[in-house]
Amino acid sequence: MSYTKKYTSLPRTTTPEEGGVLSREIKGFLHDCDARGLNMHSFMLVRSGAVVAECYWAPFKKDVPHTMFSFSKGITGTAVGFAVSEGLLSLDDKVSKFFPYSVKKDKYNTYNDTVTVRHLITHQSGKKISVLNNCEKHEWLENWLSAPFDAAPGEKFNYLSENIYMLSRIVTKVSGQSLTEYLTPRLFEPLGIETPYWETDHNGFAAGGWGAYFKTEDMAKIGICYLNRGKYDGRQVIPEEWIDMATSRQIQKIPSVFNENTGYGFQVFIQSEEMGTFSFNGLYSQFVVMYPKYDAVFVCTAGEPQEDLFMRLLQKHFPAAFTDKIPAEANPDEFEKLTEYIYKCEHRTPPMALRKPESEAKINGRHISMRKRGNAGVLGTGNLFMLSHRSGRIDDFSFHFSENGLKVRFKEKNSPVSEISVGLEGQYEYSEIQLSDLTVPVASYGTWLNDKSFRLTIIPISMAQYREFTFTFRADGSVGVKSVAKPGFKELFEFYLMFNGTRPGGFLKKACGVLGSAMSLVLDPNFGGRIERNHSAAG
Repeated sequence: MSYTKKYTSLPRTTTPEEGGVLSREIKGFLHDCDARGLNMHSFMLVRSGAVVAECYWAPFKKDVPHTMFSFSKGITGTAVGFAVSEGLLSLDDKVSKFFPYSVKKDKYNTYNDTVTVRHLITHQSGKKISVLNNCEKHEWLENWLSAPFDAAPGEKFNYLSENIYMLSRIVTKVSGQSLTEYLTPRLFEPLGIETPYWETDHNGFAAGGWGAYFKTEDMAKIGICYLNRGKYDGRQVIPEEWIDMATSRQIQKIPSVFNENTGYGFQVFIQSEEMGTFSFNGLYSQFVVMYPKYDAVFVCTAGEPQEDLFMRLLQKHFPAAFTDKIPAEANPDEFEKLTEYIYKCEHRTPPMALRKPESEAKINGRHISMRKRGNAGVLGTGNLFMLSHRSGRIDDFSFHFSENGLKVRFKEKNSPVSEISVGLEGQYEYSEIQLSDLTVPVASYGTWLNDKSFRLTIIPISMAQYREFTFTFRADGSVGVKSVAKPGFKELFEFYLMFNGTRPGGFLKKACGVLGSAMSLVLDPNFGGRIERNHSAAG
């Protein structure tokens, strides 16, 4: 996730009204998100190619790329568009043309011989792969090829990230380049986007359906290009014919958090004609929503699984925020209120708690060895389970208190020893650590809950989830650790139901809570350890 080349930023208006947008509605949207407790990370609004407003909730930062879930699919779909326009492949090419799979003749083999690129890009492959698929254990290509079918190809829509991984593999095969190498001169450089980091499988092939890292402004640039039918800064970057197909209803109706009339193009969600919008969507409320009628693009990153609630708030304020007249009539009072609100969001601090010198002295520099910790680690399960080389199984904690603060050291599998600075007394501290193949910037803070319990909160500011470890230090030297990823399994189950067209009521919400708790016990359990006698951590 390192960047070396500096690209030009989008132009900024002095006020939203200068760009034909009402400050009052923007502030209303931001306030409503906070009032409903939505876990927002960033927001950007563009009209007529200029940024009219943006906000980055602390501790998140504008210059730190954010992991993309299904927004990544739209970028892989765009790569397919380039390959089609260059004659490298056809939408009607069969997957078996690129990756033949030979098993005894049965209906699965027959179906494998009929899946096309079009089936992959519209999620109609018919393949059946569990959302709990172990990305660390399985060879990804083999896993897709050998997976059973729950429907004939082309028969029904089934949103499956592995379909887009296959598109990544196909583009790489026909181009002879990695997905990012192929896209850099065609998409990233023309749009002024630094080549992103993209998570890969065991063999170095981009995940395709997830795992690309983009800054909020990068997402906006891609939205502008799609909004303008492939043009950016006067240049035709993406073939216009592809944009027209990608943003047309290839599937008339799919389950959606938007509304009952949502359709699907090529990795693009298409809302009702009355709304006149289309979008790229990603898990945890990562959105790029394009408003062709208003020449506007809305972008956000978040860690919020309540996407139906988020969409209701979005639809409440947009397109109501857009005026017919550009510039709109100036409104200094409302702009000042918006500016003050954004400042408050960007300068949030963690909860204030006093230090406890006597408690700190008892554990300062002592080595804590953990046991029975399952997959627990800094990363949330949403990211951890998609990695081909997982971190996790966190161990070997040590706390190093000083007059100026705290440093915590720990070790995860497939990773070097990590050391983070931890803010105390209501402050964030920032660090960068290596977890498996990822370089992860984190913001951290700690609070004493009482004389024996210390809560360590670690927020990977390039990720959607964050982690709370609550340590309880007992008199006999044992240590209990309550490990919580937020949002957790309960929220993920509720999202999965909503994404598939079910609005969970009281009973289903309760069931999601029970199931989520059970999954946490198995996949992300609490754990414990012991302070080693006569042993202090080095340094």
